[in-house]
Amino acid sequence: MTRSLAFLILVATTAVAQHPASAVEHLIDRESIAGPMSYLSDDLLEGRQPGTRGGALARLYIRTQFESYGVKPAGRDGSWDQPVPIIGITSTVTRALGAVGKNGAAAFTAPTDYTAQAGKPVAGTEWKDAPLVFVGYGIHAPEQNWDDYKDTDVKGKVVLVMNNDPADDPNLFAGKTRLYYGRWSYKFEEAARRGAIGCVVIHTTPSAGYPFQVIQATHGRERFFLPFDDKTPTLSIRSWCSNDAAVKLCKLGGFDLDGLRKKAETREFSPVELGVKIDLATKNRVREIQSANVLGKIDGAGPQSDEVVVVTAHFDHLGRGRPVQKDEIYNGALDNASGSAALLSLARACSHLPSPPRRTILFTAVTAEESGLLGSLYFARHPTVPRRKMIANFNIDGINIWGPTKDIAMIGHGKNSLTDVADRVAKRRGRVLVPNPEVDKGLFYRSDHFSFARVGVPSAYFKAGHDFYERASIRRRVKLSYTGTHYHQPSDEFDARWNLDGAVHDVRLMLECLLTVVGADEEPRWAKGDEFEKLR
Repeated sequence: MTRSLAFLILVATTAVAQHPASAVEHLIDRESIAGPMSYLSDDLLEGRQPGTRGGALARLYIRTQFESYGVKPAGRDGSWDQPVPIIGITSTVTRALGAVGKNGAAAFTAPTDYTAQAGKPVAGTEWKDAPLVFVGYGIHAPEQNWDDYKDTDVKGKVVLVMNNDPADDPNLFAGKTRLYYGRWSYKFEEAARRGAIGCVVIHTTPSAGYPFQVIQATHGRERFFLPFDDKTPTLSIRSWCSNDAAVKLCKLGGFDLDGLRKKAETREFSPVELGVKIDLATKNRVREIQSANVLGKIDGAGPQSDEVVVVTAHFDHLGRGRPVQKDEIYNGALDNASGSAALLSLARACSHLPSPPRRTILFTAVTAEESGLLGSLYFARHPTVPRRKMIANFNIDGINIWGPTKDIAMIGHGKNSLTDVADRVAKRRGRVLVPNPEVDKGLFYRSDHFSFARVGVPSAYFKAGHDFYERASIRRRVKLSYTGTHYHQPSDEFDARWNLDGAVHDVRLMLECLLTVVGADEEPRWAKGDEFEKLR
């Protein structure tokens, strides 16, 4: 660390000397983050997939760390765990994707061209001579006067759908800011509601925010679901395809994909029957798994002690999968051993507060985030505390491993009053809170804080900044290369050379935000007119 950087950090530290966080923030240091991060991402834990020995070891480690800090168990019946029932489905293609149209036939190879995953827990699923329908973005949004399906009957058919949501008009779908309508999970949900038997999402790197290799890594892997019910419609098979494969599918019916895309950018778009029939079949191994969220708490004291601020981080990752350079363990060091380590570091610091907090702090390490935020979704649906008493959620999913920055980014900036809290804290620390610069990736809907927002709890999620104090251009390039190179790949491994000074500064800022909310007179609130305001 250079002398000038050390001086800037000293000035920022001096500015917060009177805040309650100042008494304990020294406990958040490189070692308190690097140690848990290194262990949780070690090959010994085999990628921490739910239902595996590695996943169980991760839970054991987290709860023993909680216990060593003096944090109290907050799970079921006085335990550390909130059991989460999970259905695991592993799909194997038994009849490869094939398509026939007026311009001929084509065969496709998985996972080069497409992926296939059963959408329900049955021994076998298939599309047999299923008509293929292009449905644009596949969005039904009455408040936007937008309906891509119109009155088209897609029952028993497969829909081909674009990822993302319309972005050209700032008055529609928040412009370039991706909403939940733009998420792949919404595409599958809406297609199922319409009675389709399948949905194929067209992958492009700009629309997904990551390369096709990330999608390919999920093919043939066990995927997880919360228990199914008879009321929620499902798809037989959920699929992604490459852009090249989508172009070929459309050409078989005599259509140009780019031309279809252009038409899909307006409200007037109607689904297009492509004149193509497709076949695909899978056999599926289905099993019931008991995973769990790990819960620890620090009790509040006083009249507001029954109010709860929840801190979350997911401990799971992808386990073993398709080998890359002979490495089959997807360690998930940054995603999300790092967030789990930060959560533990926050718990350690809060356990040493000189006096009890005003409100209760609930530290929740959640399972199965990588399969659709399942652990946090289960907690939000079955909270261990009254839902109305949960006043805020701070979520951690990936931390700064590239070095200190003057700025720190907030996902969902401006959506609720936690933005104001974070802005004041950042200024007190000589830093700058900035909106997420990658609004087109829809990050607000991609991590565990979204589960809390869906039940009305104001949530905050921070990401590393870009304004590095030192070697800024080099560090920005390295940071930006993570998604394309290491995200959801075996190469996401702990590296002792990482500069965790940035993580320390960011987690200390989170600590001050957390304790500010815990001790505030007023509860956080959603911004007027926000999509989640009515849920509170």
